[in-house]
Amino acid sequence: MIYEVRDLKYAYKKGCPVLNGIGLSIREGQILTVLGKNGAGKSTLFSCLLGLRDSYEGSILLHGKEVKTLKEKEIASHVGYVPQAGVQSFDFTVFEYVLMGCSAGLGLFSRPGKKEEQAAEKALDLLGIRELSGRSIRELSGGERQQAAIARAIVSEPELVIFDEPAAHLDQANQMQVLRIIKNLADRGFAAVMSTHDPNHAMLLGGDAALFDNSGCLSFGSAAEMLTEEKLAAVYGSDLKVRYLEEFGRNICVYPEL
Repeated sequence: MIYEVRDLKYAYKKGCPVLNGIGLSIREGQILTVLGKNGAGKSTLFSCLLGLRDSYEGSILLHGKEVKTLKEKEIASHVGYVPQAGVQSFDFTVFEYVLMGCSAGLGLFSRPGKKEEQAAEKALDLLGIRELSGRSIRELSGGERQQAAIARAIVSEPELVIFDEPAAHLDQANQMQVLRIIKNLADRGFAAVMSTHDPNHAMLLGGDAALFDNSGCLSFGSAAEMLTEEKLAAVYGSDLKVRYLEEFGRNICVYPEL
C-alpha cells in the first residue's frame, strides 16, 4: 500500500471543516478519480497527501510513515505531482523543465548529470514529445504544456502521480490525450490519482472513484459502485442522468436539457 489515510480532518477556519473524517487507501497500479464541486476539498486533500499542509488531524501514512514526519524530498521520491495548468513564469526549454523533476534525488549543491539527462529523455519518449525538447515551455499549447508537466512528474519514476484537474482548460481532444496518458501510466505500473469535475472522465478511466459531498466527507469505492445516477446526482444536482450507451458498451453522464 502506498497511502493509508485515516480519519483525516482539515479546516482553514475553526468550525468549518473542508475535510471531515476522510478514510482512503491508495495502492500500487491503482487509478483513483476524485470528484466533487468547486471548493469541495479535492485540492486540499492533495495538498495534505503531498505534505504541503501539516495542520491536519488524523493520519496520513506514506509506506507506513506519517507524512508530517517526512521531508519534502522523501515524499517527492515516491509521489509525482501534476498541478492545474498555468502559465510558466520562466523561459525554460521543455528538456530543462522536465530535467528539474530529478531534483528530489539530488543533493543541495548537486547538478543533474548524464543519468538524470537520460531519465528526462526517457520520460519525454514515454509521453511521445521528444520533438518538443528544445522548445520554450512558454510557447507550447495547453495540451503540450500539460504533457510536459506529466513528463516532469514521472522523470524520477515515482510510484504514484497525483493529477490536480489535469484536463481543465483543455479542448476535448487534449482532454482525451491526457486520460490516455494516465491510463497508459497505470498500465505501466504507476498509481494515478486524478481530480476532475467531469464524471465521464472517471467512467472512461474505470478503476476506483471517490466522491466529495458538501460537508467535506468522502465516499470511496470502485468506479462501477460509485458512479451511479443516484450518487452523482447527490453531488452535482438532480438533473444529472446516467445512461448506458450500447454503441460504446459503457455508461455516460449527461444533462438532458438546460
